[in-house]
Amino acid sequence: MAVKSLSVACIGLGRMGSGIAHNIHSAGFRLTVYNRTAEKMQPFVASGAIAVRTPREAAATADIVVTNLMDDASVLSATMGEDGILAGIRAGAIHMGTTTISPAASTQLAQLHTVHGSHYVAAPVAGRPDAAAAGKLFTFVSGKPDWIERCRPVLEAYTSRIVPMGEDPAVAMSMKLVGNFFVASLLELIGEAYVFAEKRRVDTGFLSDMLKTMMPFSHEYVERISSRSFDKAGFTLDAGLKDIGLILDAAAEVHVPLPYASLVRDKCIAAQARGMGQRDWSTLTEIARLDAGQK
Repeated sequence: MAVKSLSVACIGLGRMGSGIAHNIHSAGFRLTVYNRTAEKMQPFVASGAIAVRTPREAAATADIVVTNLMDDASVLSATMGEDGILAGIRAGAIHMGTTTISPAASTQLAQLHTVHGSHYVAAPVAGRPDAAAAGKLFTFVSGKPDWIERCRPVLEAYTSRIVPMGEDPAVAMSMKLVGNFFVASLLELIGEAYVFAEKRRVDTGFLSDMLKTMMPFSHEYVERISSRSFDKAGFTLDAGLKDIGLILDAAAEVHVPLPYASLVRDKCIAAQARGMGQRDWSTLTEIARLDAGQK
């Protein structure tokens, strides 16, 4: 299907969702937007998108509905009920979920759409808001192959890499959680390395250079942790703790202990208690410094 003939609705225009929606619109798709805070829709209206009052109205216009919200509860709330996506979406249309949610919720959404006669594609994204704005997100995608192909032009508008993960939506979501588990554990490791180096009076510039060479993808986090610059959050500690909870719950469902995830959860809770919830989630490494007697 040609880009100009596809109608897309974007629901959720936060840090990530606004970048996704902007790139979809810039690619030439007819765009409808919905956000609970109406002010966030105005820049899109100014550039030619249509703003609506409910997810139901957004879905009624769309061939593909893209949601980028906060958690299981927000996605399910936007999907169900008299003003939800399911109340408006046409048979055969696709709901593509980019939010990091639980594998169980992803399965539930697929079942709800199957009963309705519409389709669900799990497409959680990896990357920070600057990557969303630049159209450089990484996405894991699960759904029937023909559904994914229908979504591909939209996916290509805001991603640099699409990784098909089969038909089970829980698998794509599980892969996203595996990735987040790795990053969370890496943050804790980097933080502990800096505290050790600092206390031993090592020039941390050498440590920074070494880490950037060993892990080129970690540049931003190395810079934040070394300089203790956490105030301009790309991904907040509060949101990170939500994801750690999803990781631990998903692991428990299949009887996999994750002691590093448990440690990171406790560090996040300790950081929240110190008022760090809206700082970048790499601020959890400050707890290692505090535990070592540093200010």
